[in-house]
Amino acid sequence: MEWKKEYRLGIHEIDEQHKVLVECISDIERAVAQYDRQSADAAIVRMADLAQAHFTLEECLMRILDYPGLAEHADHHKQFSVHLETLQEPFVTTDVFRERIEFLHQWWDTHVQKHDKSYALHLLKHTALGKS
Repeated sequence: MEWKKEYRLGIHEIDEQHKVLVECISDIERAVAQYDRQSADAAIVRMADLAQAHFTLEECLMRILDYPGLAEHADHHKQFSVHLETLQEPFVTTDVFRERIEFLHQWWDTHVQKHDKSYALHLLKHTALGKS
């Protein structure tokens, strides 16, 4: 998976965190392609830690600005976190692992393009976060 300019939200800190999360997905994919379970597991743990910090930041910003879609957005974050946990199951076959990584791709595209862009517009409208 590679960073695409359409993932950009216009909020520098969030965009930078998103870039790192995309790198994590790429690291997981690369490890799976090389049948390197140890590296895949390390990348998953790294991604889970980074995602948790990122989701906390996003949800905090939404809470501060009274974003009306906070509950739904937080639920999407929880779904992603639960899915990451399934990647850490010890007896997942390579095929199942690849299916789950495909889910990460689809979730990422949908979440960033729809849900994150929606809250980003709200934040940019009500703050100076996106301005340099």
